[in-house]
Amino acid sequence: MMDTGSLAFPNMFRPAHLGNLILKNRVVLAATSTELADADGFVTDELIEFYGERARGGTGLLIVEATYVEQEGKRLRFNTMLHDDCFVPGMRKLVEAVHAGGAKIALQIAHGGRESRAEISGSIPLAPSPLASQFTGVGDPAIPKQLTKTEIVRITQRFVEAARRAYDAGFDAIELHGAHGYLISQFLSPYSNRRDDEWGGDTKRRSRFYVDIVRAIKKDIGKDFPVICRMNAHDEIPGGLEVNEAVEIAALLEEAGADVISVSAGFHASRPYAIIPGMSIERGCYASLSRAVKDHVNIPVMAVGRINTPDVAERILLNGDADFVCLSRALIADPHFTTKAEAGDVDQIVPCIACNECIATVHQHHGVACTMNPMASRELEYKERSRTKPAPRKVVVVGGGVAGMAAALTAARRCHEVHLMERDAELGGQLRLAHRPPFREELKSALSYFKRAIKREGVHIHLGQDCNPNDIVALAPDSVIVATGAESRTLGIPGCDAPHVVPGWQIIAEEKTAGQTCLVIGGGLVGIEVADFLAHRGRKVVLVARSGLLSKAVHADKVYFLDRLRELEIETMTNTKIHEIGPDWVKVEPSGQIPRMLLGIDSVILCAGYEPRRSVADVLSERGINVQLAGDVLGSRKFFQAIEEGTLAAFSI
Repeated sequence: MMDTGSLAFPNMFRPAHLGNLILKNRVVLAATSTELADADGFVTDELIEFYGERARGGTGLLIVEATYVEQEGKRLRFNTMLHDDCFVPGMRKLVEAVHAGGAKIALQIAHGGRESRAEISGSIPLAPSPLASQFTGVGDPAIPKQLTKTEIVRITQRFVEAARRAYDAGFDAIELHGAHGYLISQFLSPYSNRRDDEWGGDTKRRSRFYVDIVRAIKKDIGKDFPVICRMNAHDEIPGGLEVNEAVEIAALLEEAGADVISVSAGFHASRPYAIIPGMSIERGCYASLSRAVKDHVNIPVMAVGRINTPDVAERILLNGDADFVCLSRALIADPHFTTKAEAGDVDQIVPCIACNECIATVHQHHGVACTMNPMASRELEYKERSRTKPAPRKVVVVGGGVAGMAAALTAARRCHEVHLMERDAELGGQLRLAHRPPFREELKSALSYFKRAIKREGVHIHLGQDCNPNDIVALAPDSVIVATGAESRTLGIPGCDAPHVVPGWQIIAEEKTAGQTCLVIGGGLVGIEVADFLAHRGRKVVLVARSGLLSKAVHADKVYFLDRLRELEIETMTNTKIHEIGPDWVKVEPSGQIPRMLLGIDSVILCAGYEPRRSVADVLSERGINVQLAGDVLGSRKFFQAIEEGTLAAFSI
């Protein structure tokens, strides 16, 4: 068979040098916290399998997640650690697993600085200057202790010692984490470094800490051990590091002995949430930054930032914006992204939709997770389950939304005969609408993927059927998974059945047209998206929420949508009750205030939650049929939860 993939993406699959290290391709797994270490920072079997699976997926270089050089710099509860020789044996097992999978492996070593938390590190956060972070991502910011000269020298040596342990464990390279507002980045940035001594002031002095670390590692281990220097080319925060100064720092690092510069951007407090840009940010968003650095150094440069398709990766390399492309979320979503791209099987790549549920679960210390890949962090469990195939059964999945599609796809891949029944004329459920609001188009790639994959796996699709229990029974299934979803909840208040009161999904689907002045009821993600959808089309919008806004949304979405509300001048009323809806008014009661009338309202849009559709499940259960439930039929779910529940239900058959 002709290798159409490597022909389509020739730059991705050209071998490359990283210092003296030869890589089989130019695809790199960017360092990504998994929270799969144990509480003391030791490597676990789950962590080894996470990286082992991605090594088997064809990626040339895996950069293992931020690993901390001293306890004082630890940031997350289940970070890997390398501040003592006792951690080396576990790291050696990790190296061996990745090498066995056919990839090279580097270790990112780091210190959290002021982004660390005392309850995890056991000490007051440390920083170049006593300025608290605006947002750490994992807890309330604390005012850090300003580092003394003695402490700076100590931490420099800790980086050297950790690098030496990585070398002894067999790593092919190390990466120094000098980006994203962690300690090295704090020294580099004029926003966080207010010193006026050898380590603060002008560009060269703020770079000294980083430069000294690079030089010391090269002196201790030797010039042939590759050192990757990760850094921000832009802090994306007022008063922070900007690209004109970043290129000077990159040149200083090259002079100190760095072998590669890995270019990123953002602090945790950046707006938009730049460290891990959401779906509202364009793909390949930092290619111009890596290009700016590449134009000022003579060593290779790595690019990162929403590189989630082979086309984006190839374009960056072809344009000369970077020498390597670093993928993180794309390789969480599909560990075999690289192999599929090389084989030309692009349509089989599980897409990253940039929903950022992965970083949300990491910050909650639950292990890295993925909406599109429920097996992320479960690789070891999946490997054990896959050792034996279940006896083939006939499985009926009722409901073709994301939970039902995930269940049908998983069951088919486990060699069951699968019948997927959907009452509408098209699969997708709410996913058919979710990609329609502004800057949510990435969700369409999820819908397209599921449709292709279900067809490819030979699922029997029954569209336009009202999911009658008799039809299900007639198929004589061995197992039934019900994923019939939910329907919009009515408020039960006077006026809610008036003709100008419509559910939000009908607005998004453009089945109904809203008037010029709209009141949207609901402060969750759906309500915000509908408000955005309307305001983007020139409507005047008032958003009323019973409690707060976006209580279930990930941080990237909160940052994005709160900014959008301000940008589009959407009036918001939180902690507000709705008493009555009139023909052109709504009676509301903000918390602690007397009720009042909002006048001149042309349309009222209900986005106040959903009621599960349980009738099919209830009838089947009454007939003695064993039924599993997945998705909104269990109560309001995010896509992340619905896909996971559908997948796990199918795995249990």
